[in-house]
Amino acid sequence: MSPRASCIALLLALPPALTLTPTVGSAVADGVSPGALLSGPRAAQAAVSVQLSLEELVSRAAFVVVATATEQRSQWEELGGSRRIVTYTRLSVDRPVAGQPDGEVWVRTLGGVVGDVGQQVSGDAQLRIGAQAMIFVSRAGSALVVSGMAQGHYPVVQGEETARVAGAPRIAVRRLAASPDGGTVLPRTGPAISAREQLVGATLDAACDAVSRAWKASHAQK
Repeated sequence: MSPRASCIALLLALPPALTLTPTVGSAVADGVSPGALLSGPRAAQAAVSVQLSLEELVSRAAFVVVATATEQRSQWEELGGSRRIVTYTRLSVDRPVAGQPDGEVWVRTLGGVVGDVGQQVSGDAQLRIGAQAMIFVSRAGSALVVSGMAQGHYPVVQGEETARVAGAPRIAVRRLAASPDGGTVLPRTGPAISAREQLVGATLDAACDAVSRAWKASHAQK
């Protein structure tokens, strides 16, 4: 099997979830309760994937956007032959980057909280209400998902850039950061560098330009 085929096979495999139920009187927040009791398996709690290049990310994406998470709902679903908690996040598109986003974008990620049960899945994108990010979005059946899981999610963070003229004030600049929990990521074997190496730390404008160029090059070959 080629390295690229192996990569795709690894990323398509659903990672196991860590299931938590709260103790009496504890409050669940962000999918984990402070005094949680483990009720699921402890083994293999993290997703394992191979670093994706920017070209690989855009080739599997239906569209790429800079968007803000505005609403979330979690529910149980049958995925990969097992019953799991998934979370649907509504995205307000701030800036289309590549492709044509749907009118209303709800993205499904693994994990979440339903009632007093929470599941965590290391390696998937963690979308936070009110947070802006660059997101590569793919179609999985009738659902939209984050391409490459955490590798397709880049939060936008505020920073400062040193002024070019001495004594001038620093300039506020927005940059991309890595997704909070990338799971276990194996190094690439090919000559292309990973998307994460290209995008993390880049200014938002520079990252959008890089994605747009990669998208045009990828889709021109189809």
